[in-house]
Amino acid sequence: MNPNNGLLLLLALGTFLLFTGRQVLGRRLVTVVTVVILVLSLLQLDRVMLLPLENRFPIPEPLPSPVHGVVVLGGAERARLTHARGQVVLSDAAERLTTFVGLSRLYPNAKLVYAGGAGGLNEQRFKGADTAKLLFKQLGLDSGRVQFELNSRNTLENAQNAFELAKPKKGENWVLITSAWHMPRAVGVFRKMGWSVIPYPVDYFTSGEMELRMGFSGLSSASSVTWVSREWVGLVAYWLMGRTSELFPRSE
Repeated sequence: MNPNNGLLLLLALGTFLLFTGRQVLGRRLVTVVTVVILVLSLLQLDRVMLLPLENRFPIPEPLPSPVHGVVVLGGAERARLTHARGQVVLSDAAERLTTFVGLSRLYPNAKLVYAGGAGGLNEQRFKGADTAKLLFKQLGLDSGRVQFELNSRNTLENAQNAFELAKPKKGENWVLITSAWHMPRAVGVFRKMGWSVIPYPVDYFTSGEMELRMGFSGLSSASSVTWVSREWVGLVAYWLMGRTSELFPRSE
């Protein structure tokens, strides 16, 4: 359950109990929810959890020469809305695709691979690649240069299917683009397959330093803590299942 919904339900239940003769329990629930919201908002736990993920891999500047290929992981596309509206709709991870286009221009001879199908089992007819193709056309990148992988549902399948398309050779320099917070798990999966990619993190939420700022972000902090927690859990789960080269991959 989304934590925002859980907190809202607890708050509603607590309020209901205040008017049904269960005032003590009602007050406790309302108090607990209020404290949780304040703690999550004021302590910025989401940023504390994001910082080590986003700082794990530096931006590779300059990139080694030559660059033989570039792989981008999907996830920035809002495929269903793109289909409904007939125009590109992206999430806040749009830098994945814009950086991919930028590198395609810097390295016109590099192979290009897009890896991303549809994560939702009930929305398989809406493919992220369709949104990506439309965006590439608008930005002047010939989609004919790009090999599209359409069927992956998770990071493991991203890597496996991209490997089959790219067929990288030993010693080649391949750049991997994904969100900075997702890069450690992605790199671990690619390395486990024997594909030593060059991490190119994008889509940052932190400045790289711990910043103490006062503010009140309310329930949005609870939501952020949830998806960051899922990434940490994913790192551990992938390692336990033998899908990654190490628990918390780092720069080689």
